[in-house]
Amino acid sequence: MAQTQINTIRLVETRHVDDNEQPLSYPTTIAYDASRDEIIVTDAGKSQLVVFNNELFPIASLDQGRGIMGVTSCLPIKEGFYVTCGSTESGDGYIALVNKAFIIEKKIHPAQLNPQLGKFTATRLIANTNNRFYVLSVERSSVSVFDQNWRYQHDIVPKDEKLGIPEPASIQALDCDSQGNLYFLSEERGRVFVYDLHEKFLYKFGEKGGAERKLARPRGISVDSKNRRLYIVDYLRHTVSSYTLGGDYLFEIGGKGNRPGWFLYPTDVTVDMEGNIYITDTFNHRIQEFSITAQ
Repeated sequence: MAQTQINTIRLVETRHVDDNEQPLSYPTTIAYDASRDEIIVTDAGKSQLVVFNNELFPIASLDQGRGIMGVTSCLPIKEGFYVTCGSTESGDGYIALVNKAFIIEKKIHPAQLNPQLGKFTATRLIANTNNRFYVLSVERSSVSVFDQNWRYQHDIVPKDEKLGIPEPASIQALDCDSQGNLYFLSEERGRVFVYDLHEKFLYKFGEKGGAERKLARPRGISVDSKNRRLYIVDYLRHTVSSYTLGGDYLFEIGGKGNRPGWFLYPTDVTVDMEGNIYITDTFNHRIQEFSITAQ
Protein backbone atom coordinates (compact mmCIF):
# COMPACT_ATOMS: atom_id res chain seq x y z
CA MET A 1 0.00 0.00 0.00
CA ALA A 2 1.09 3.60 -0.51
CA GLN A 3 2.88 5.23 2.41
CA THR A 4 2.27 8.86 1.49
CA GLN A 5 0.31 10.80 4.10
CA ILE A 6 -1.51 13.89 2.89
CA ASN A 7 -1.39 16.79 5.32
CA THR A 8 -3.10 19.63 3.46
CA ILE A 9 -5.09 20.13 0.27
CA ARG A 10 -5.51 23.87 -0.16
CA LEU A 11 -7.39 25.85 -2.78
CA VAL A 12 -4.95 28.52 -3.97
CA GLU A 13 -6.85 30.38 -6.68
CA THR A 14 -9.81 30.30 -9.05
CA ARG A 15 -10.07 32.22 -12.30
CA HIS A 16 -13.18 32.87 -14.41
CA VAL A 17 -11.92 35.31 -17.08
CA ASP A 18 -9.46 35.50 -19.96
CA ASP A 19 -6.90 38.20 -20.71
CA ASN A 20 -9.62 40.47 -22.08
CA GLU A 21 -11.60 40.22 -18.83
CA GLN A 22 -14.23 38.18 -20.66
CA PRO A 23 -15.76 35.12 -18.97
CA LEU A 24 -14.25 31.77 -19.83
CA SER A 25 -16.75 29.76 -21.84
CA TYR A 26 -15.93 26.04 -21.61
CA PRO A 27 -12.33 25.49 -20.48
CA THR A 28 -11.44 21.93 -21.47
CA THR A 29 -7.80 20.87 -21.85
CA ILE A 30 -4.95 22.39 -19.88
CA ALA A 31 -1.14 22.22 -20.09
CA TYR A 32 1.86 23.46 -18.10
CA ASP A 33 4.70 25.24 -19.90
CA ALA A 34 7.74 24.50 -17.74
CA SER A 35 10.12 26.67 -19.79
CA ARG A 36 8.05 29.79 -19.06
CA ASP A 37 6.25 28.67 -15.89
CA GLU A 38 2.85 29.31 -17.47
CA ILE A 39 -0.48 27.56 -17.74
CA ILE A 40 -2.19 27.24 -21.14
CA VAL A 41 -5.93 26.55 -21.25
CA THR A 42 -8.12 25.57 -24.19
CA ASP A 43 -11.42 27.43 -24.06
CA ALA A 44 -13.50 25.29 -26.41
CA GLY A 45 -16.51 27.58 -26.32
CA LYS A 46 -14.50 30.40 -27.90
CA SER A 47 -12.00 28.23 -29.80
CA GLN A 48 -9.09 29.99 -28.13
CA LEU A 49 -6.03 29.33 -26.00
CA VAL A 50 -5.61 31.44 -22.88
CA VAL A 51 -2.21 31.80 -21.22
CA PHE A 52 -2.00 32.33 -17.45
CA ASN A 53 1.07 33.10 -15.33
CA ASN A 54 2.03 31.03 -12.29
CA GLU A 55 -0.38 33.06 -10.14
CA LEU A 56 -3.21 32.13 -12.53
CA PHE A 57 -3.46 35.65 -13.89
CA PRO A 58 -4.43 35.73 -17.61
CA ILE A 59 -1.74 37.38 -19.72
CA ALA A 60 -2.42 36.46 -23.37
CA SER A 61 -4.70 34.56 -25.73
CA LEU A 62 -4.62 33.00 -29.17
CA ASP A 63 -7.79 32.60 -31.24
CA GLN A 64 -9.16 32.31 -34.77
CA GLY A 65 -7.82 35.75 -35.58
CA ARG A 66 -4.34 34.25 -35.41
CA GLY A 67 -5.30 31.39 -37.72
CA ILE A 68 -6.17 28.50 -35.42
CA MET A 69 -9.53 26.83 -35.91
CA GLY A 70 -11.41 24.38 -33.72
CA VAL A 71 -8.60 24.20 -31.16
CA THR A 72 -8.71 21.09 -28.93
CA SER A 73 -5.39 20.99 -27.04
CA CYS A 74 -1.93 22.48 -26.68
CA LEU A 75 1.55 21.00 -26.20
CA PRO A 76 4.14 23.53 -24.94
CA ILE A 77 7.66 23.06 -26.32
CA LYS A 78 10.84 25.10 -25.99
CA GLU A 79 10.26 27.00 -29.23
CA GLY A 80 6.57 27.72 -28.61
CA PHE A 81 3.81 25.13 -28.74
CA TYR A 82 1.86 22.72 -30.90
CA VAL A 83 -1.89 23.26 -31.16
CA THR A 84 -4.29 20.55 -32.33
CA CYS A 85 -7.03 21.97 -34.53
CA GLY A 86 -10.26 20.48 -35.83
CA SER A 87 -11.46 19.76 -39.34
CA THR A 88 -11.04 22.37 -42.06
CA GLU A 89 -12.61 22.88 -45.46
CA SER A 90 -10.17 20.34 -46.87
CA GLY A 91 -11.72 17.74 -44.58
CA ASP A 92 -8.88 16.97 -42.19
CA GLY A 93 -7.54 18.51 -39.03
CA TYR A 94 -4.06 19.90 -38.58
CA ILE A 95 -1.45 20.57 -35.94
CA ALA A 96 -0.20 24.16 -35.83
CA LEU A 97 3.36 24.92 -34.75
CA VAL A 98 3.13 28.32 -33.06
CA ASN A 99 6.17 30.33 -31.97
CA LYS A 100 6.56 32.45 -28.84
CA ALA A 101 5.19 35.50 -30.67
CA PHE A 102 1.94 33.59 -31.34
CA ILE A 103 2.69 33.34 -35.06
CA ILE A 104 1.94 30.09 -36.85
CA GLU A 105 5.18 28.84 -38.39
CA LYS A 106 3.81 25.63 -39.86
CA LYS A 107 0.60 23.66 -40.29
CA ILE A 108 1.19 19.93 -40.06
CA HIS A 109 -1.35 17.66 -41.77
CA PRO A 110 -0.56 14.11 -40.61
CA ALA A 111 -2.98 12.58 -43.13
CA GLN A 112 -1.30 14.37 -46.04
CA LEU A 113 2.19 13.44 -44.88
CA ASN A 114 1.11 9.83 -44.25
CA PRO A 115 -1.66 8.84 -46.70
CA GLN A 116 -1.94 5.38 -45.14
CA LEU A 117 -3.58 7.00 -42.12
CA GLY A 118 -6.69 8.07 -43.97
CA LYS A 119 -8.52 10.95 -42.33
CA PHE A 120 -6.71 12.00 -39.15
CA THR A 121 -7.92 14.75 -36.80
CA ALA A 122 -5.58 15.04 -33.81
CA THR A 123 -7.15 15.85 -30.44
CA ARG A 124 -4.27 15.51 -27.96
CA LEU A 125 -0.55 14.87 -28.15
CA ILE A 126 2.56 14.54 -26.03
CA ALA A 127 6.27 14.55 -26.86
CA ASN A 128 8.45 11.98 -25.12
CA THR A 129 12.18 11.86 -24.42
CA ASN A 130 12.63 9.30 -27.24
CA ASN A 131 11.95 12.02 -29.84
CA ARG A 132 8.53 10.61 -30.64
CA PHE A 133 5.09 12.15 -30.61
CA TYR A 134 2.13 10.21 -29.20
CA VAL A 135 -1.13 11.43 -30.66
CA LEU A 136 -4.84 10.81 -30.08
CA SER A 137 -7.30 11.45 -32.88
CA VAL A 138 -11.02 11.52 -33.57
CA GLU A 139 -10.77 8.64 -36.01
CA ARG A 140 -8.69 6.24 -33.90
CA SER A 141 -9.25 4.82 -30.42
CA SER A 142 -5.58 3.83 -30.13
CA VAL A 143 -2.43 5.94 -29.71
CA SER A 144 -0.65 6.89 -32.96
CA VAL A 145 3.13 7.22 -32.85
CA PHE A 146 5.11 9.64 -35.04
CA ASP A 147 8.82 10.44 -35.26
CA GLN A 148 10.13 13.99 -34.86
CA ASN A 149 9.53 14.68 -38.57
CA TRP A 150 5.91 13.56 -38.29
CA ARG A 151 6.43 10.30 -40.13
CA TYR A 152 3.88 7.78 -38.91
CA GLN A 153 5.44 4.77 -37.15
CA HIS A 154 2.65 2.59 -35.74
CA ASP A 155 -0.27 2.50 -33.32
CA ILE A 156 -0.21 1.36 -29.69
CA VAL A 157 -3.39 -0.54 -28.86
CA PRO A 158 -3.85 -1.16 -25.12
CA LYS A 159 -5.99 -4.18 -24.33
CA ASP A 160 -8.20 -5.03 -21.40
CA GLU A 161 -10.15 -8.17 -20.64
CA LYS A 162 -13.91 -8.36 -20.87
CA LEU A 163 -15.42 -11.68 -19.81
CA GLY A 164 -11.90 -13.11 -20.04
CA ILE A 165 -11.37 -12.00 -23.62
CA PRO A 166 -8.76 -9.29 -24.41
CA GLU A 167 -10.33 -6.35 -26.23
CA PRO A 168 -8.88 -3.02 -27.41
CA ALA A 169 -9.33 -0.20 -24.89
CA SER A 170 -9.99 3.24 -26.38
CA ILE A 171 -7.73 5.99 -25.01
CA GLN A 172 -9.05 9.40 -23.95
CA ALA A 173 -5.95 11.13 -22.54
CA LEU A 174 -2.23 10.55 -22.08
CA ASP A 175 0.92 11.81 -20.39
CA CYS A 176 4.52 10.75 -19.72
CA ASP A 177 6.88 11.04 -16.75
CA SER A 178 10.47 12.26 -16.54
CA GLN A 179 11.75 8.72 -17.21
CA GLY A 180 9.79 8.47 -20.44
CA ASN A 181 7.16 6.07 -19.14
CA LEU A 182 3.82 6.50 -20.90
CA TYR A 183 0.43 6.67 -19.16
CA PHE A 184 -2.66 6.07 -21.32
CA LEU A 185 -6.09 6.74 -19.80
CA SER A 186 -9.17 4.83 -20.98
CA GLU A 187 -12.47 6.50 -20.18
CA GLU A 188 -14.57 3.49 -21.17
CA ARG A 189 -12.52 1.05 -19.07
CA GLY A 190 -11.73 3.29 -16.12
CA ARG A 191 -8.10 2.22 -16.36
CA VAL A 192 -4.58 3.53 -16.88
CA PHE A 193 -2.22 1.53 -19.11
CA VAL A 194 1.49 2.11 -18.45
CA TYR A 195 4.30 1.55 -20.97
CA ASP A 196 8.03 2.16 -20.69
CA LEU A 197 10.20 4.43 -22.85
CA HIS A 198 10.52 1.66 -25.44
CA GLU A 199 6.74 1.18 -25.57
CA LYS A 200 6.83 -2.11 -23.69
CA PHE A 201 3.65 -2.68 -21.66
CA LEU A 202 4.36 -2.62 -17.92
CA TYR A 203 1.08 -2.73 -16.00
CA LYS A 204 -2.42 -1.31 -15.74
CA PHE A 205 -4.53 -0.06 -12.85
CA GLY A 206 -7.86 1.55 -12.06
CA GLU A 207 -11.36 0.22 -11.55
CA LYS A 208 -14.56 1.29 -13.27
CA GLY A 209 -17.27 2.54 -10.93
CA GLY A 210 -19.08 5.45 -9.34
CA ALA A 211 -17.65 5.35 -5.81
CA GLU A 212 -14.49 6.65 -4.16
CA ARG A 213 -11.32 4.85 -5.35
CA LYS A 214 -13.05 4.10 -8.66
CA LEU A 215 -13.22 5.89 -12.02
CA ALA A 216 -16.59 6.54 -13.64
CA ARG A 217 -15.75 8.74 -16.64
CA PRO A 218 -12.07 9.73 -16.42
CA ARG A 219 -11.20 12.42 -18.96
CA GLY A 220 -7.77 13.87 -18.09
CA ILE A 221 -4.47 12.67 -16.62
CA SER A 222 -1.28 14.42 -15.50
CA VAL A 223 1.95 13.08 -14.01
CA ASP A 224 3.64 14.81 -11.08
CA SER A 225 7.18 13.51 -11.55
CA LYS A 226 8.55 15.56 -8.64
CA ASN A 227 6.27 13.89 -6.08
CA ARG A 228 5.94 10.62 -8.04
CA ARG A 229 2.18 10.56 -8.30
CA LEU A 230 -0.45 11.27 -10.90
CA TYR A 231 -3.85 12.92 -11.03
CA ILE A 232 -6.93 11.78 -12.91
CA VAL A 233 -9.98 13.95 -13.57
CA ASP A 234 -13.31 12.11 -13.31
CA TYR A 235 -15.89 14.00 -15.37
CA LEU A 236 -18.90 12.11 -14.02
CA ARG A 237 -17.90 11.99 -10.34
CA HIS A 238 -16.79 15.67 -10.39
CA THR A 239 -13.50 14.78 -8.67
CA VAL A 240 -9.75 14.59 -9.16
CA SER A 241 -8.18 11.35 -7.88
CA SER A 242 -4.51 10.91 -7.04
CA TYR A 243 -2.48 7.72 -7.37
CA THR A 244 1.14 6.72 -6.95
CA LEU A 245 2.94 6.06 -10.21
CA GLY A 246 2.58 2.39 -9.40
CA GLY A 247 -1.20 2.66 -9.27
CA ASP A 248 -1.95 2.83 -5.53
CA TYR A 249 -4.87 5.12 -4.71
CA LEU A 250 -3.98 8.10 -2.48
CA PHE A 251 -6.83 10.62 -2.18
CA GLU A 252 -9.38 12.65 -4.11
CA ILE A 253 -10.33 16.31 -4.37
CA GLY A 254 -13.71 17.89 -4.94
CA GLY A 255 -17.22 16.65 -5.53
CA LYS A 256 -20.20 18.09 -7.37
CA GLY A 257 -20.89 21.77 -6.68
CA ASN A 258 -20.14 25.36 -7.65
CA ARG A 259 -18.49 26.58 -4.47
CA PRO A 260 -14.71 27.10 -4.47
CA GLY A 261 -12.97 23.73 -4.32
CA TRP A 262 -15.87 21.85 -5.91
CA PHE A 263 -16.36 20.91 -9.57
CA LEU A 264 -19.03 20.62 -12.21
CA TYR A 265 -17.97 18.19 -14.94
CA PRO A 266 -14.21 18.86 -14.87
CA THR A 267 -12.26 17.65 -17.89
CA ASP A 268 -8.48 18.03 -17.48
CA VAL A 269 -5.62 18.58 -15.05
CA THR A 270 -1.97 19.64 -15.15
CA VAL A 271 0.84 19.99 -12.60
CA ASP A 272 3.49 22.72 -12.33
CA MET A 273 7.12 22.38 -11.22
CA GLU A 274 6.18 22.94 -7.57
CA GLY A 275 3.54 20.22 -7.59
CA ASN A 276 0.55 22.59 -7.65
CA ILE A 277 -2.35 21.24 -9.69
CA TYR A 278 -4.67 23.12 -12.06
CA ILE A 279 -8.07 21.79 -13.10
CA THR A 280 -10.41 22.88 -15.89
CA ASP A 281 -13.74 23.10 -14.05
CA THR A 282 -15.61 23.09 -17.33
CA PHE A 283 -19.26 23.69 -16.49
CA ASN A 284 -18.38 26.10 -13.69
CA HIS A 285 -16.52 28.01 -16.44
CA ARG A 286 -13.34 28.43 -14.41
CA ILE A 287 -9.85 27.17 -13.62
CA GLN A 288 -8.98 26.09 -10.07
CA GLU A 289 -5.51 25.76 -8.56
CA PHE A 290 -4.67 23.60 -5.53
CA SER A 291 -1.52 23.05 -3.49
CA ILE A 292 -0.83 19.65 -1.96
CA THR A 293 1.31 19.31 1.16
CA ALA A 294 2.40 15.74 1.88
CA GLN A 295 4.96 13.78 3.83
